[in-house]
Amino acid sequence: MCSNLDFKMRILKRFSKTSAGQKLIGFIFYFITKLISHSIRWEYFEQSKKSKIFDNKHKYIFCCWHNKLFLGPHLLPRNRVINALQSSHSDGMITSLAFQYLGMNVILGSSKKGGMQAFRKMVKCLQLGESIAITPDGPKGPKEKVKEGIIKLAQMTNTPIIPLVWATRKYKIINSWDNFVLPYPFSKGIYCYGKPINIKKNINVNQFELERQKLENELKRLTRILENKIN
Repeated sequence: MCSNLDFKMRILKRFSKTSAGQKLIGFIFYFITKLISHSIRWEYFEQSKKSKIFDNKHKYIFCCWHNKLFLGPHLLPRNRVINALQSSHSDGMITSLAFQYLGMNVILGSSKKGGMQAFRKMVKCLQLGESIAITPDGPKGPKEKVKEGIIKLAQMTNTPIIPLVWATRKYKIINSWDNFVLPYPFSKGIYCYGKPINIKKNINVNQFELERQKLENELKRLTRILENKIN
């Protein structure tokens, strides 16, 4: 019985690494996240005027914590081109396909593989007036620790960073490095866009680190506020 189950699991694992398997799983992931997102009773908590971000076509670097990736893309504006940075690992490929179903472009790369190439692509996209979506602590953490890449990107391209934070009343936490959050359907939810964070070009190393900490602290602050308001 166990050997039969092990065999089926090996077949399933192999299938998930094929192109057809990833496309199927990517679509299922997109479909489930869309259903759950639409079932949640959302409230907007105003830090930045939602209309300013949704109505204009300015380029932004949107960011949310990796553990809030499940619904984060569904809360982004749809009236502009958004390019999402995703890992080229098989798990990242699956979420990349889900993002494409949402109408987003995907840039593959991480700090360990294809990082510089992905960074150059993001710079080019921002220079063309397109927006970027990033998990600043991804793809492997540490949890809720902003990495330098997003600060460098904003600095080089003179692009404001917009923190995106959400919380739901009912959810499940997965045992992963980031404590990934799975919201329950039909729950009450709250989300917000933080105030734009602009990074000056001519700053020294210490000022650069202060800007990195500023973004990290703002994401944590907004997360605490929303979690307290929803509970």
